[in-house]
Amino acid sequence: MKTIAYQGVKGAFSYMTAILQFGEGNTFSGLSTFKEVFEMVENGKADYAVIPIENSLIGSIYENYDLLNIYEMQIVGEHFTKIEHCLLGTANVSMHKEERIKTIKKVLSHPKALEQCSCFFQKHPWIEAVVHMDTAAAAEEIASKNDPAYAAIASANAGEIYGLEILEKGIEDDPMNYTRFVTISKVKLFDDKTDKCSLMMQLNHVPGAIVDVLKKFADQQINLTKIESRPLRGSPFEYLFYADLEFIGKKPETVEELLNGLCSKVQKIKILGFYRKGTSWIS
Repeated sequence: MKTIAYQGVKGAFSYMTAILQFGEGNTFSGLSTFKEVFEMVENGKADYAVIPIENSLIGSIYENYDLLNIYEMQIVGEHFTKIEHCLLGTANVSMHKEERIKTIKKVLSHPKALEQCSCFFQKHPWIEAVVHMDTAAAAEEIASKNDPAYAAIASANAGEIYGLEILEKGIEDDPMNYTRFVTISKVKLFDDKTDKCSLMMQLNHVPGAIVDVLKKFADQQINLTKIESRPLRGSPFEYLFYADLEFIGKKPETVEELLNGLCSKVQKIKILGFYRKGTSWIS
């Protein structure tokens, strides 16, 4: 039995993804912040953690990219979870759902979930969006309030767990709403089927620095699937680059050797992990 950390409470999308990754026969520990999640793995109190890294609608979860740079963690897997947001309220069989929505004054949810449902709030301008630490925790609070003037945006699973009724399903702005989660560990894990890598690098301040690095990848038929910059703490207007690479038909040891060989072309490089694309390799 393994211990898996995640941000939020039971019913959160991170919790649901962790269940899919590891199965229910493990211990799942929900924490208030992503920093606490990383620290639990760092301190050996959890074997793994499942964290969101980017969303198909709103982009990267920058806090977790920054934490990957701070902590010595290895990405050992990834999973793409379809995000379907539901409007959840207290059970009331005496009133039609559409009429009940008209009586709602405040809706609680995680800021990213509220952002992904902006069209719902435009359609219902009398409803105030209230920021909460987590989608499922918002559902839990609405259940405890038992006040029809309050509702939550969370998963259908959270509604089931906390005894809430689905007033409207699929209220996200775009139905093609997916979040990419990564599984992290203190231990490096990969096998011969590993075909993806994530890394962080700080480039030299010379013309063509990024071109030189990207050419190395292209020459070895390594596909760059994502690259973005983040501010370098302590050095205003200097940046770190985070990148995802896919390599089919190459051994991870070969790619690792190539990356280590880039040290002369960059100020710093940190391999964040090797893993199978769209899955998790956990022994």
